[in-house]
Amino acid sequence: MSIKAFPEIDGVRALAIPLPDFGDLLTSNIYVLGTGPVTLVDTGPKYPGALDALGRMLRAAGFDFPDVERIILTHGHIDHFGLAVQIVEAAGHPVSCHMHRDDSWRASSEYLAGGFWNDEVMDFVHMANLPEPLIESMRRRSDFFKHFADPLDDIEPLDEGEVFSGEGFRLETVHTPGHSPGSCCLFERAKGVLFTGDHIIRHITPNPIMETRRSLLSDPDYQSLRAYEGSLDKVDKLDARFAFSGHGEYIDDLKGLIANYRHHHERRKKQICEALAGGRRHIYGLTRELFPDLPEHEIFLAVSEIFSHLEVLVNEGRVERAQAGPPALFRAV
Repeated sequence: MSIKAFPEIDGVRALAIPLPDFGDLLTSNIYVLGTGPVTLVDTGPKYPGALDALGRMLRAAGFDFPDVERIILTHGHIDHFGLAVQIVEAAGHPVSCHMHRDDSWRASSEYLAGGFWNDEVMDFVHMANLPEPLIESMRRRSDFFKHFADPLDDIEPLDEGEVFSGEGFRLETVHTPGHSPGSCCLFERAKGVLFTGDHIIRHITPNPIMETRRSLLSDPDYQSLRAYEGSLDKVDKLDARFAFSGHGEYIDDLKGLIANYRHHHERRKKQICEALAGGRRHIYGLTRELFPDLPEHEIFLAVSEIFSHLEVLVNEGRVERAQAGPPALFRAV
């Protein structure tokens, strides 16, 4: 699907590759920074023809794979790091790859070999009371998606405040957990451009995805929506003229979009409280009530969203867990 052209900014080139089989994400956006050698922000997933498409776009921009000296990955989801290994191989020389330590384990051989499925995920879906046929379908789907990425074990940690520079650009790292614990934005302050990964997307509201493997995080008490709301506050303070996201079109009203996000999350919390006013409910039941027509392949994200909002509502004293479960039951206070 085509999207409108990105603004022309010296030293910044946006390569938007159509993204099939990934729902409503529209495109995989890869950003080329510098005049050569260049830094890539994200890589897109490894699906048939993707590397060739990226190569054609790089050459049209006046570069090729050997010009790549660095890859910065905004977070650890396969549609953002999946092509990294093939790009490094095509470059023919060492290319440093950077990702925040709270996400880098997602790209590891061990994690990908499991197809994103583990005992913690199984505990969560049982706690949420998902039906067994749906669990089995989700397990098969997760196993399918691992083929869209090559394992990336040699990753350099990306930290808050870290600066990356080259001819024609200077990027400041802004840690913005929420969509994932290690999500980061990259700010080109002089140009007023914020590269947002999946933290900010124009045409959809990013999911603050709950985290099952909290023992691997720097904050074992991590809660995705609470973290996401804090990250929105951090980004809202930046003087960004444009936001270039991981998918779809660029954003030229970042503060307005952030305000819409906040309204969306408050409305969702209100809907959950109203649903719980009638008595105790489990997460899957709430999900089906709030999203009655949701296709099966989006159920996990929706369940994750409901749970993330419940965590915040419990923090706020508006909801309590009436039964630990499984299944867990929640009620309005």
